[in-house]
Amino acid sequence: MSLPARCSLALLAGALALLFFFRGQVADGFVLLFGDRHDGVIALAIMEHWANVFRGLAPWDRTAYFHPAPGTLGYNDGYLLFGLLYAPLRGLGLDPFLAGEVVNLLLRALGFAGMLVLLGRVLRLPFGAALLGAVLFTISNGLFIRASHAQLFVLGAIPWLGVLGGQALAALQAGRRAALFGWGAGFVLWFALCLMTGFYMAYFAALLGTAWLGCWVLLAPAGAARGLARAGRGAAWPLLALGALTLVALLPFLALYLPKAAETGMHPWAEVTQASLLDVIHVGERNWLWGWLVRGLKALFRPDFPFWSERMTGFPPLLLGGFLAACLWLLRGGPADPGARAVWRALALATVLTWLLTLQFGEHTAWRLAFAYLPGARATRVIARYQLFLALPVVALAMAFLASRHWPRAGLALAAGLLLLEQGNAYAPRFLDRPLEAGRLRAVPPPPPGCRVFWVSAARTESRFGEAVADPYNHNTEAMLVAEVIGLPTLNGISSFNPPGWPDGVAGTPAYTAAVRAYAQQHGLSGLCALDLQRFRWAGPD
Repeated sequence: MSLPARCSLALLAGALALLFFFRGQVADGFVLLFGDRHDGVIALAIMEHWANVFRGLAPWDRTAYFHPAPGTLGYNDGYLLFGLLYAPLRGLGLDPFLAGEVVNLLLRALGFAGMLVLLGRVLRLPFGAALLGAVLFTISNGLFIRASHAQLFVLGAIPWLGVLGGQALAALQAGRRAALFGWGAGFVLWFALCLMTGFYMAYFAALLGTAWLGCWVLLAPAGAARGLARAGRGAAWPLLALGALTLVALLPFLALYLPKAAETGMHPWAEVTQASLLDVIHVGERNWLWGWLVRGLKALFRPDFPFWSERMTGFPPLLLGGFLAACLWLLRGGPADPGARAVWRALALATVLTWLLTLQFGEHTAWRLAFAYLPGARATRVIARYQLFLALPVVALAMAFLASRHWPRAGLALAAGLLLLEQGNAYAPRFLDRPLEAGRLRAVPPPPPGCRVFWVSAARTESRFGEAVADPYNHNTEAMLVAEVIGLPTLNGISSFNPPGWPDGVAGTPAYTAAVRAYAQQHGLSGLCALDLQRFRWAGPD
């Protein structure tokens, strides 16, 4: 197939994959969006913060919420890559909600392109297998049913780490010093960007990448590891320059998050959520092909366990079967080329070992050791999300197995069709009503003269999708987005972690009002005004 034909087919397949993933939004004109008015609005507030930063209206590390605490961006994921895509969309006039969903779409497109390049150029799979793998990665059932957490969409950036790192390693082995520095610098900067965007996926990438390198050293052909070491000694200056660049690139992340880690203590062990063996195939009760299996296994083994949980992150059985078949194929032989065989075997072994590390077997888990001794592990709470990350190596290995032999065309077409079909799910976490939320945002009147900082005195009482209204999220998340959009700081806010003395409580209750007053007095806030988000009226300033 000619290069233009391949490009055209890739563009068509990518467009269809995006259309499938965002089929609900396309069908209703982007009325209901991924996310909800809690976590979804928090993500939008941080994206709006970056839009303000790029317009020169805010310092990069301090958001308009949690005023006047320092470094408030460090209480949550940084969303930097989201912000880089979001800001131009806002500049074009898109409302915050539509701009945020277009960012999600762009990140899925980025993932499709990255997976296609990684599988085809770096891992040398045939074009058909690489294209199918890119589509499967893009329409992943796991990410689709977990799409209410926008930060997980940074998974689309991770294949490019493989591309940049793979090219850097190839340049090192070939003795091309300039290329080594160029690709290596791209890897370093891209990894720093991923860290400042979504910690989970960047951390998981570092975990798998480190495990892969260790496994490759053990499994590489005789002399290959020593040859790499010799190449490293011969490229000492580019590697030293890359080391210096790494320190500089990671400085913003470390300066922002290390003080917050010390302040908050990060997550306690009691909050850690892991997947079990059943959750390896927990694809949701409404998966098109396997919902019946999930319902049956739940009724048989854990009838009291909810269908929807943070552990709903598993793989459809056919894709999982392809991964297991690839592991057996590699165990029994694998590719004829020794170098390629070592790469694929190391990837399979690293995937299995790290997967086992993150799983829970009854009351036992090896992750407790990682939690105690692995740097950064305490910053991760939902370890079950590692299965979402593993879509990358699982798909890659399954495609390598498919490409390892000649199959009858009819059988191959059937297998590809079933692999695609089992990614479909009738459950779509689209709980963000764009017209409703955009209308509420527009209904906020300009603040009164002299108002320097605000708090929410009353919050909405209606619930579009059954969200709680008598809880701290109800008023705090809306205040965050209002603050960023109108450019007026608020002492409200809510996040993974909250500042010391943060006024907890439910808007409208005496205890909450007293907590706000105490917080304002503690920090010497003047020009304090109240925003009523029931009647959209201001009071004050005090």
